Amino acid sequence: MAVRNERGLGRALASLEAQSLRPSVVVVVDDGSTDGTGGFLDAARGSYSFDLEVVHLEPHEESYVGRPELARVLNRGLGVLARWKAPLDFVMKLDGDHSLPPGYLAAVIGRMLEDPRLAVASGCVVGERSAESSPRGSGMVIRVGFWRDANTMRFPLEYGWESWLYLKAQASGYSTRSFSDIASVISRPTSISKGLLYGRGMYALGYFWPYALGRSVALTARSPRQGLQMLRGYLDRRGVRRLDVATYVNRSQKRLLVTRAVKALARHG
Repeated sequence: MAVRNERGLGRALASLEAQSLRPSVVVVVDDGSTDGTGGFLDAARGSYSFDLEVVHLEPHEESYVGRPELARVLNRGLGVLARWKAPLDFVMKLDGDHSLPPGYLAAVIGRMLEDPRLAVASGCVVGERSAESSPRGSGMVIRVGFWRDANTMRFPLEYGWESWLYLKAQASGYSTRSFSDIASVISRPTSISKGLLYGRGMYALGYFWPYALGRSVALTARSPRQGLQMLRGYLDRRGVRRLDVATYVNRSQKRLLVTRAVKALARHG
């Protein structure tokens, strides 16, 4: 978990304590909080059945949401797990405002144990849409063996770093899932105010341009300004490097568009 001035953190940690399948260790990276978050975490050590490890970072002014800097923050926590005293089978990324129902981990990990090729999976969030093959960032459970083989269990320090994880799994021949029947609630709706940054992420991930345009148009229906910003971020990619899944993503989207076009022609032919 990476948190910064997070008021809902106590509820999120309590939801982990209440899991029917509890984690063995929870690492929280305090990303320069200026309120009482750091003190709360230090006082909470020893209060849970799991080991609570805390990493404190220096304060900063700008938000890192949607930016590569947040990947660096999370990597500090992953470094703690890489040195953990006991072997780990699964790692979950969780936001500080996300409280999970008691059966969440047991349900997701149970299905991953049933399917050894399922490398990245999550539940869904009530009121938010998600694609079946695209696990949600918060609540995303990752098979450690896959991730260590992929890049020694680190997020890439580039735009699109979060989606990179499940796309890397797909490109490596694994499956990924978002389970619509494993639902949870977040205290704050997912923000749409970072269109420019998410547009850069689409470029870094190798989005085929009709896909990038379609996603920008869809966002424009909700927020015209952010939709235009997303398209701008995709087109103005100065300083943005392509990730190693870009070719896979581009080819997959092209194949999907061709398949849909053939089906449409067959229906109306």
